[in-house]
Parts: sequence; C-alpha cells; structure tokens
Amino acid sequence: MMAVTLLTGLATTVVLGTMTETAIAASHGEATAAFYATEAAVEFAVSDLATADWDAVLSGDLPSAFVDGPPAGMRTVGRATIDLATATDDTNALAGALAAASPYQLYAHGSFVDLVSGPAGASPFYVAVWVANLTAEETGEAEARVLGIIGRAYGPSGSRRSIAVSVTRDETAPTSLRVLSWTLLP
Repeated sequence: MMAVTLLTGLATTVVLGTMTETAIAASHGEATAAFYATEAAVEFAVSDLATADWDAVLSGDLPSAFVDGPPAGMRTVGRATIDLATATDDTNALAGALAAASPYQLYAHGSFVDLVSGPAGASPFYVAVWVANLTAEETGEAEARVLGIIGRAYGPSGSRRSIAVSVTRDETAPTSLRVLSWTLLP
C-alpha cells in the first residue's frame, strides 16, 4: 500500500511538471512569434513611410493603407481584447521616456493575417504601429527630421511585444529611410 501511494505521488509530480513545462514552452513560443510579428509590422511601416509625406502622416491626414477600421475601439485576438485608444495612451505614456516631440498616433493596425500572406501570415496576432515626430525643433528640411515608430503585436493568449525605431530620410536615396535606432521595449 505504501509503495502504491509513493508511486502515485511520484507520477502526479511528473505529470504536473510536464504540464508546467508544456505551458512555459507554449508561452515562450507565442512571445517569440509576437516579436517577429512586431518586426514585420515595423518593417511594413518603414517601407510605407519611405515615400510618404511625413507632415500629412503626423497630422493624421495620411493614414496607412493597412487599417482595419477607425483608430479607436475594441479588437479581439483569441482570448485577449485590445482597446486601441487605451493602447495609444499607453504608447504615449511610454513615449514620455523616449522624449517624443509630438504625441504618438496610430498609423497602421490590423490582423497580422491581413499584413502577411502565405504560411507566415496564418498566425493569430493583431499588430499596431504608432508614429511621432522625434525632432526637437523644426528645421524646415525634411531630411533633418527624425520619425519615431513604435510597433506592437498582441497575441491570442495576451502576450505582447513592442519595438521602437527611429528613422530619418536617407540623403543618398530619397525614397528610402535610414534606421537610427532599434529598441525592444518592455
């Protein structure tokens, strides 16, 4: 009887340990996928902003072609719900530490499936990209301006990854941008 109890306790411990390790691995996998979805959204925005009129983008007159509706409201991703207005407020609270010259505003947002086609686009993430002017003083020259980009991906189980990038116009290639900084945010 004592041996059966001991073996039952040992089996329970092994099963619980295996379940915990499986949950940890799944969470890590979703966080890694969220990171790559964020990178893809930021790369899309950098490409999109390379030829865009930054004044129109920063004034809100020129949104991205990648939007799934108004820049406020609730979005559902798996078991997670995202309020875009609250997410924008959170981004601007974080931007205070990044010393943005203007508030970040939502530029591009939507389901990752709509951004990337093929097998990579089958992941159930929601991505959003905000932009702001990082130039402290207006110089009047578009080449001297620095644009801040914050991208964030939201996973179906509540995981979230964010990246901040600063870019400027490349003087040698007017239709491309030069990345000045790239930071993984908490």
